[in-house]
Amino acid sequence: MVVNTAWEHREQVDRKPDCSHLVHQIYRLAGFSYPYASSIDLYEGIDNFRRVSTPHPGDLVVWRGHVGIVINPAKHTFYSSVSSGLRTEYYDGPYWRTLGRPRFYRYVLS
Repeated sequence: MVVNTAWEHREQVDRKPDCSHLVHQIYRLAGFSYPYASSIDLYEGIDNFRRVSTPHPGDLVVWRGHVGIVINPAKHTFYSSVSSGLRTEYYDGPYWRTLGRPRFYRYVLS
């Protein structure tokens, strides 16, 4: 659901939001509201998400300083706002590996 929302609302999100605002906006549009949190706060963990070891589509992939939405865990892809715009990237790609091992979080329904 979150992944579909990301694709369906690509034109409705701010042109170049930072990564944490993009993720927050997509989750809100998908009906999964949570108080805005920076990528650093998300990395440390917030009440609305629980850490998981195996990501599913729609989960968060988070490094200290960056967050995205997992698109296809088998292909290690995620969607986020990066320096070149809103893009799909590989979370095991060379650049992302330099940031260390990412953490994965799943939204917790209240």
